[in-house]
Amino acid sequence: MAGNGDRCVCIDTRAFDKCIRMKENFITRYAQIGEQYEKIVKELDRNWDGLGAQTFISDAQVIRKNITGIADILSAMCNALEDMRASFGECDHSLGEFNRNPEQQPSES
Repeated sequence: MAGNGDRCVCIDTRAFDKCIRMKENFITRYAQIGEQYEKIVKELDRNWDGLGAQTFISDAQVIRKNITGIADILSAMCNALEDMRASFGECDHSLGEFNRNPEQQPSES
């Protein structure tokens, strides 16, 4: 914990909040990368008649699956960040309640 004047800051969640606000932008931009990749590969497929064309297209399809997999991981990471932020908020609320009335025992649920 770091002292900050007369208050104590345990966790600064502003970076979490900033990332969460940018989640849709991250996912949209990554989807655009995948779409652009797809367009490039299709254009190459239409215009490439060389010996390596089919091998390239086959490899490009594997890469496209990996791009999609990374997008899924990115989305899962953003969701996990939102869950962590919610947990921090719940803990902060509970600790705030306790600090306002430390003599009262928590109720058993």
